[in-house]
Amino acid sequence: MNELLAQVDPRWGWLLAGALLAAAELVVPGVFLIWLALAAMVTGLIALTFAPPLAVDFAIFAVAAIASIYGGSFLYRRAAQDAPDPFLNKRAQRIVGKRVTICEPISEGYGRATDGDSFWTARGPDMPAGAVATVVAMDENMLVVEPA
Repeated sequence: MNELLAQVDPRWGWLLAGALLAAAELVVPGVFLIWLALAAMVTGLIALTFAPPLAVDFAIFAVAAIASIYGGSFLYRRAAQDAPDPFLNKRAQRIVGKRVTICEPISEGYGRATDGDSFWTARGPDMPAGAVATVVAMDENMLVVEPA
């Protein structure tokens, strides 16, 4: 077995590392390992083609990793902006501008409001229960409301 490993060019290790990182991305998705896998694959192809010293391999990997991570983050940012519903899974931001019903009176600046089946802590001027208010902002997990 050792004789077989001795015959294999160690530069194939970059391609193996890239394949393992890509497989790890499938098991533990986080959209980060895939960019390192891409960098390792690029390094492996360059290493097999030009056979640079190992120190140069590591430098190529570092540059390729930074470039692929930056490129990947650019792609994901652009995709998020072009999404048909940019507030998907961001319910707190999506509620700004909507009208809500005050379910517990707002007194001394604080009360509760409801939006459909969700209850929120609300901050704003004093309003009785049943009043309709407009959400003007979110403060952490609290609605900032004003009379509609």
